[in-house]
Amino acid sequence: MNLTALEPIIWNLDKQERKIIYTSQDGTQVSVTRTDKICPHDFRVGLVIGARNEFFPTHIRLLFDLYLKRISNKRNANKLFCAFEEIYDDANPNDLTEIKNLEFEMKLDHADTNLYYGQLLMLEQEFNYGSRGCKEGNVSPPREFLMRFIRWIASGDEEIDRIVMVAVRNFPPPKKYEMRLSYE
Repeated sequence: MNLTALEPIIWNLDKQERKIIYTSQDGTQVSVTRTDKICPHDFRVGLVIGARNEFFPTHIRLLFDLYLKRISNKRNANKLFCAFEEIYDDANPNDLTEIKNLEFEMKLDHADTNLYYGQLLMLEQEFNYGSRGCKEGNVSPPREFLMRFIRWIASGDEEIDRIVMVAVRNFPPPKKYEMRLSYE
């Protein structure tokens, strides 16, 4: 589903209701659970990988995984980064079928799992920092905050340590990363 279709589904969840939104090609379940933690209708993203218990990844896991992918296979990583631009623009990750076949020597999650929970993290920012949210954001639209970090990883301009330090302090990434990615 695209962001526009997901928004009312997740917005209308009951408090503490959990819903599986995607199942990745490797069987990873990607879910949301309404928490109302930051703002009303806030939710957390969950992953169930194999027989492991569900855990709740943050944008830090996503950024670190994208960094691993970039240093292990830059060509495939660039395809994934461009797919995130499409997700940002409201594409349905299930329509980006070429991403499912991308291979990486180093990774935490499959590329389609990255797209699924990355999309949901973007939507979470829209819920909390958008027009219906209770927080004031630093960028507009609010999902731009995560997208700038993804572009920063894609650029190769910094080591992961600096990027993560900025991310965990909730500082916005440098303004220069508002420029869209494009690859030949």
